[in-house]
Amino acid sequence: MSTHVNPGHSASPGGSRNGSLYIFILAVVLASGAGGGAAYAQYDTPANIDSEAAAALQSMSNYLGSRSDYSFKADIMYDEVLGSGLKVQYGAEAVAYLTKPNKFAVSYTTERGGYRLWYTAGQATILQIPENDYAAATLPGTVDQALTKLSDEYAFDPVLSEFLFINTFKTLTKNVTGGRSLGPSRVSGAMCRHLIFQGNDIDWQIWIEDGNRPVPRKLVITYKSRPESPQFIALIKDWVADKTIRDAAYKPDIPKMSSQGEFLQITGRPEFAGISIRAFQ
Repeated sequence: MSTHVNPGHSASPGGSRNGSLYIFILAVVLASGAGGGAAYAQYDTPANIDSEAAAALQSMSNYLGSRSDYSFKADIMYDEVLGSGLKVQYGAEAVAYLTKPNKFAVSYTTERGGYRLWYTAGQATILQIPENDYAAATLPGTVDQALTKLSDEYAFDPVLSEFLFINTFKTLTKNVTGGRSLGPSRVSGAMCRHLIFQGNDIDWQIWIEDGNRPVPRKLVITYKSRPESPQFIALIKDWVADKTIRDAAYKPDIPKMSSQGEFLQITGRPEFAGISIRAFQ
């Protein structure tokens, strides 16, 4: 992955003509309210992001922001750099559920452990696995407020939580220094638009599905400020939207043989850090 982004250059075939056509079509779709939710055709494009990348990212943000319930899964690969400089890749899985305005659940399971997090209307519970240590914390009411406090007070950003915010465009581009579209690309059989963004500490790429369901299908984070530039790669799949999620998904499932501890003792573990773009904002 390149660590230099030229916002003024489009890598898509046909250059600016195709980009302009894509943006025009997107504007018509948004203005018509297609996709079953409210349209958000008006937005400010940051000067450092080219118009085609901004349009694709905003389309995703509008789609997710207009859905009341959705869930997704992800197959994850992440690098760990050993003291010798050798880069080792591990695997993980993630599952997320969201019901607006005040419920979400996220699980993150790696080859060496993980966590399950539940949040409902001000109460968060986290379970560390396989240790079965758990803790609870009181957070503000909405999903956005709860995730913000988790980040600000506990330095904890649940895996892929950038896709749980009402305005994912704003969340993702907060500290972006450059961004552009690389054109069409296929992920797991789905045609997507491949976007690349640059930040101070990380570069990241996202693949957004084309069509009337512009969901993220792949995310790559490159930690360019760390030795050997390790990566976090998520293949996002099994999207389900507009189907009511049962309350059981948000009910903490704590094993009988568990011990209760402090919330920060679990969320502050180093292996749970840096697996969200938000951790670098």
